[in-house]
Formats: sequence, structure tokens, C-alpha cells
Amino acid sequence: MKLQFKSRLVVLLIRLLLVYVAFMLCRVLFYTFNDTLIDPVSATPMWSLIKGSLMFDTVSIIYINLLFIFLSLIPLRISGNKKYQNATFAVFMVFNGLGLLVNVADIFYYPFKQARIVLGDFVLLKDDSFLPLLGDFVADYWYGFLFYFGLIALLWWGYKAVGQKAQPKASNRRFYLEHAAYIVVMGVLVAFFIRGATFSASSYPITMNDAFLYTENPTHTSVILSNPFCILRTIGRSKDVPNLKYFDEAVAQNMAPTTHTSMDWDAYDIDRNTNVFVIILESFGKAHIKSFSDQFKPGQETNTPFIDSIMQESYVFTNTFQNGRRSIDALPAIWASIPSFKDHFLSLPNSVAAYHGLPECMDEMGYQTAFFHGGVKESMGFVSFGKTTGIKNFYSREEYEAENGNGDFDGKWGIWDHKFLPYVHKKLNGMDKAQKPFFATLFTLSSHHPYSIPEGMENKFTEGTLPIHRAIKYSDYALGQFFNSIKNEPWFNNTLFIITADHSSGADSPKFNKQPYEYSIPLMFFKPGGKFKGKDDKVMQHMDIMPTLLGMLDYDKPYFAFGTDHFNKTTAKDHFAVNHSNGVYNCTTDDFCYIFNEKDVITKFAYKTDPLGKHNLISKKTAKDEATIRALKSFLQEYSIHVNNRDYLPKGEKQAKAMALNK
Repeated sequence: MKLQFKSRLVVLLIRLLLVYVAFMLCRVLFYTFNDTLIDPVSATPMWSLIKGSLMFDTVSIIYINLLFIFLSLIPLRISGNKKYQNATFAVFMVFNGLGLLVNVADIFYYPFKQARIVLGDFVLLKDDSFLPLLGDFVADYWYGFLFYFGLIALLWWGYKAVGQKAQPKASNRRFYLEHAAYIVVMGVLVAFFIRGATFSASSYPITMNDAFLYTENPTHTSVILSNPFCILRTIGRSKDVPNLKYFDEAVAQNMAPTTHTSMDWDAYDIDRNTNVFVIILESFGKAHIKSFSDQFKPGQETNTPFIDSIMQESYVFTNTFQNGRRSIDALPAIWASIPSFKDHFLSLPNSVAAYHGLPECMDEMGYQTAFFHGGVKESMGFVSFGKTTGIKNFYSREEYEAENGNGDFDGKWGIWDHKFLPYVHKKLNGMDKAQKPFFATLFTLSSHHPYSIPEGMENKFTEGTLPIHRAIKYSDYALGQFFNSIKNEPWFNNTLFIITADHSSGADSPKFNKQPYEYSIPLMFFKPGGKFKGKDDKVMQHMDIMPTLLGMLDYDKPYFAFGTDHFNKTTAKDHFAVNHSNGVYNCTTDDFCYIFNEKDVITKFAYKTDPLGKHNLISKKTAKDEATIRALKSFLQEYSIHVNNRDYLPKGEKQAKAMALNK
């Protein structure tokens, strides 16, 4: 018996529903076959697992069926032709057959790497041993192929069991309008789900790391994820970062250790009862801040009167650099001390892993943890990454609008800063009542392209020399209003404010458009009413914030970090900052900037006296230069090893988890 429907759109959706059934059957077998490698799913709410699974299955099914969807809805009369229908059926079976083949293979390949198959895994095809291994794989898991052919039979039968009911021939006008409408509706649905079931301007096509939106358990992300999503979303990105090897592994580990312990830090009035509030200012590069920049003309108006004023009461790191290029790179560097180089770290499949990040360390010391951002939860993968690193409480656009309505949306990214910051104030007051210190992170929003100003404030802020300056003036104003509102709160004087930017954002001077200054960002530690003040010209970077803070709080366990405790005179000796752009690494010490192409240092210049790098000093290489280059190579070697192995845990914790898994 054949089910027939009037609408081609309904027929299409039912056929796609069959693919959903096949994908879910794959997931059930995946978990059944690999349950010993996956933590009990009871640790994550079942509805959350189902919701996440449906989301990633939806995107997988959309990706592999784009051509089929188009052929099914194309507004042409020949679409009713038998040959055309056969061709459409062939497209459905071939593309879904390939997608299910990878999904089924994932079930049995998972124990070998304990992660979903990504595009980089197909490098095995180039290996001479691939065909013999494939033969063994087929022989060992023959029942998997029976399961696969059963799914193919299900799709074949299901497709043939559904069809369109014969209709009287409609007029051309009605025919084309109706089918064009079908395509528009389907196009909207495709865009909606690929962006993570949202139309927010700040959302991106979802990535593998977004599986953490539905669970905090790394092993459960493998249950939620599905292929071919994992393969298609890693096109252009291999599984591995470049495998850089310059030294024997023991030598590199000794020169660039990633497991650290804190030193005793008893300076000033900062201890484990001190609240910590990290404020990340969107696009506030040093070039835009008069008190940080030497490029403002005499008498030129400041863009940041509040930042300039608070700088006088802070411990200021005057030579600080970001460890990535965009907003998405800031939180891995700050929360987990992991930089981004050629690719955004969170866009790599290797970012789906276990962490013991700064928020979790703070939680262990008795801190409440929270993250504030006026965008939607899907924005930049912030919330999903926050969950993996130990943040417990999240306050995004959704929570704000649930309490305050949707009238404060800026029309593009999220909630206006001057509206969202009073909401942050309210929530921090609530956290203070819990009689526990808090560790909170605020990521501001409004100083972002298209640099809009809220209605009614258009005349409050003057134009600067760049379009972004007016928006920075507005965000600085909102921040000043926020600090003015909290200065009398009982928790204010007991809070260490760490104020920085996510990244720079262009400049109107050649100096700040040239490495290393193009990566220059502000960083200040502000403790109200205390003695923790001064200027520090030593090199600092985003990934040093975590180890520096843990050192200040005397964290008493080993922790993982690519960065260094800035106040530990032993480990911070001869420190450098690292960035990547235009195919080369930029290594910045207190005195020099080195340009490294993975083989050799091709440029060395004294960036403080020669900011445009006009004088290449590489021919005058010294013993200290050689030591710096060896340290840089060791660092990059260790980075590639840890990212390729998805290893972001201190040695002791990694070994403990491995032993538990083997049991």
C-alpha cells in the first residue's frame, strides 16, 4: 500500500523523516556497542541528549540531502517525469547511503580513537596498509554491514511507500508560485537549523564543540554528534594541527612544561575570599585607548574616559597581547590557557575533549562561577565551551529577555551594553548573598560592527577617527555607569576586577597595524581601595591570565596551561607571547619580535624602538636569541602534541583518568 499526499513538500518531509529513523537507529547501536567507553548517560538529562542528537542529526541530514531537497521541490513540469523521479530517487539513495555508511563505520571505529570520525581520519586512505586493514575491519564487523544494508532496505522501502497523489494540472502561475513557496520555506528551515536553530546574527553554523550545549560530559558528546556532520564540518581542517617536531620529546617537555603548580603569593590583600570578575571588552584594542597608546595627537579626545580613569588605580600590564584573532579565541585562552593559531581552537574537532580549566579550579576553591554575555547561548560557542571548563551559571540574551522582555535587543547581536550591565549587577548581588566568593566573566557586546548606538543616545558620543570609536565610547560609558552603580555594594571592595579585551580591531596608525602591536590589548588588575597598583612592562598575554590568577590565589593542585604565571620569577624568566598571522608565528619578548616560519626565524626587530620593523637584526643573532628560538620551538612542539592528542589535563589527572578507563 502506497501513502499518497497532495503536497510535494509533505512527501519530501516524510522521506527525510525516514533518514531520521535510520540515524537514530545508528545512535542506539553506537551507544550499545561503546557503552563501556562512555560514562552512564544518566549523568546528563535524557531530554537534553535527545534534543542535542536531533539537532546534529538534522544538520547532518540537511547537508547530505541538499541536492535531493532541491530536486524534490524544483518548480519544473518535468519533475513529474518518470526518468526524473528515478534520478531523484538515485540521488536520495546514494547520498544517504554514503552518510549512513560513515555513521555505521563510526560505531565500530570509535573504540580505536574514542572520538567521532572527522575528515582528517581519511588520511589513512594514503597508507599502503589501508586495504589489508579494511579487509580485517570488514571481516571482524560483518554484522555491522548487515545492519547497514538493513538501513538501506528501510530507506528503499520507505521511499517507495510514499508518493504524491495525482492532481489535476494546475495553471502555470499557480504551479510555479506554489513550488517556489516550497523552496522558500525549505530554504528558511535549512538556514535556521544549520545555524543551530536560531537566526541570531551572532550565531554561526554549529560546530562539533556545540555538542557541549547539551551536556557537560565529554564522552556524551560522542553520543550526541553524528556523521556526516563531523566530516563535513571539518572540511578544510585536518584532524591534527601541524606536527612540529624539533627536539626529543623529553627536551621539549622540560623547556615548555604544560603541567604547573602555583607558588605562594602573599602580596597585597588578595586571597581565596576575594571575588574575581573578569571583564572582556569587545574589540577594545590598545590602539583605541588613549592611556595605553602613544599614537593619539596632542589634545585629541579620548575614546575611553572610564578606562583611562580606572587605569590610575590598577596594576596595569602595558605590554599585553591576544592569543588569537577573533572573539571565539579569547575564552579558550583565558579560561583554559589554550591559544589559537592557524585555526580557531574551538573550530577544531580536537577541542571536543576533557578540560580542567580555570572555572573548575575556582569551583574547587569554593567559588561560584558565572558567565554573562548579552548574545544568544549559541554565540561563538561561548556557553558550550564554558560548560566544558566548569562554569555553572550562564546569563545570556535568553535569560535577560525572560525577565525583562525583548525590547532591549540591538537588532543585530544581542542586548545593548547599557541595558545588560545593570542585569549583571543584579545577578552579582544575588551571588554575593550566597556567602561564597564568586568567579564571574562578562563579555561585552555593543562595540562590534556595525557599531550602532542605542536610540536616544545618537548625539551623546562624538565621531572618532575610525567608525568603531563611537561605539567604543558608548561601551566605555556603559561600563563606567556599571562601576558607578556597584561601587557601594558590600562585595565591591572585596573584588579583583581583571579587565581586558578579546582582540584588537584595526587602528589609524601604522604602528598598531604592524605585528606585534596589531595584537596589542589592554590588561589591568583592579582591586578597589587596595595597594595593588603600578605598571608592569613585561610581556603578558591572554593565556597567562589563568596561571597568574591561580598563583595569586595559591591554588594547591597541579593544573594544565600553555601560559605562565607572570609573578613567578622562575618560570616567567625570558617569557614571550605568541601569535600567528599570514602563515608565520610572531614571538614577542620584552625586547624583540621574531618572525618564525616553522623552520627558521626570518626576522628579528626591536619593536619598541622600531615598531614598523624596518631594521632586520637577524644577522646579529645572539646566544639569548638562540635560547628564545629553542624555547619557541619547544612550545610549538608541545602545542601540536597536546592538541593532536586532545590532551588538556595535568599529568596526574590524565593518568588517573586513563587508569579509571582501563578498569
